[in-house]
Amino acid sequence: VVAAIVNDTALPTAHGKIHFSPTSLGRELVLEAIAELEMGRFLTEEAGFLHGVPVAGAIEYLGDNGTVFTLALLQAYVPNQGDGWAHTLSYLERVLAETLTGNGSPAAHPHGAFLAVIGTLGRRTAELHNALARRTGNPAFEPVPMTEADLRTLRDTVHAEGRATLARLRESLAGLTPAAREDATRLLAQAGELDAFIDRLQVEGKSGWRTRFHGDYHLGQVLLARNDFVIIDFEGEPARSIEERRSKQSPLRDVAGMLRSFNYARWTALRRTAQNVDELARLDAVARDWEQQTRKAFLDGYAGALAPDGNPLDPQLLEFFELEKAFYELRYELGNRVDWVPVPLQGILALLQRDAVR
Repeated sequence: VVAAIVNDTALPTAHGKIHFSPTSLGRELVLEAIAELEMGRFLTEEAGFLHGVPVAGAIEYLGDNGTVFTLALLQAYVPNQGDGWAHTLSYLERVLAETLTGNGSPAAHPHGAFLAVIGTLGRRTAELHNALARRTGNPAFEPVPMTEADLRTLRDTVHAEGRATLARLRESLAGLTPAAREDATRLLAQAGELDAFIDRLQVEGKSGWRTRFHGDYHLGQVLLARNDFVIIDFEGEPARSIEERRSKQSPLRDVAGMLRSFNYARWTALRRTAQNVDELARLDAVARDWEQQTRKAFLDGYAGALAPDGNPLDPQLLEFFELEKAFYELRYELGNRVDWVPVPLQGILALLQRDAVR
């Protein structure tokens, strides 16, 4: 298969052909991996993005009627120290364990080296978005202005998703743990405040661009390599259609996804480390402070590397996408992992609380 890709081989079929095609890199590399072709090819061939897994070639079906299907993708192997999720959990669990034994600092832990790495992750994320906003003449990737109509449509969509999510939550109350049921009841009682939060998304006067973006961005989608990161898996959310994954939207959706991943890391580390309610209470402030510092380091790194003519880091729009992502997570957890329902529940409640104190 690798030889067929490198040799630019075509195999005839009854109604078309299967084409094994190399990129310029593929003529030099004999390495393998599977992912989504179009995004990887653009980043490798047209945008020159250096922190994604390089695409070496692909196997495609080319039908006589003009249809094209990607069957497989050949990518370079990247030596790494594991993904960002494993690295983050290992670090945070160590901090929490040291806190329990008395060897760790209190809530104001500096997290210096870890935060430096997370700042790098923020920069690489911005560089990815800069690359995807580059004007190359490729219509599938050319950025388009974000209009007021786009933002109104977005607001309407999130309204609908929020109402559907709360309806599903209401139907699922009986199956939740007492603590999760209490949080769910609090959220359901704030349905009006949630609608008001969404309505406050300003659409007039905002600027920016709709571009292609990663689409399923979290700590598990980045590989740590020598205190730097390589971004992988550009397939988008598996539950969404190909058309949705290829659509152009605000890249802040990726930023929101990573922020929600930090929140999941916090709760995962707490669950793994705290053995009882007392330990959970002792560790909660440390984990909460870690998340706040991690968010800041990531956002500072991201903002500092954005192209001047790119999308601004709009705090209100970012919160809006965090809410949208938390709705998605809550629906997922209700359908697949009921024990994890408290995480997106508390994420939504926290957004409402921050909004209330402004």
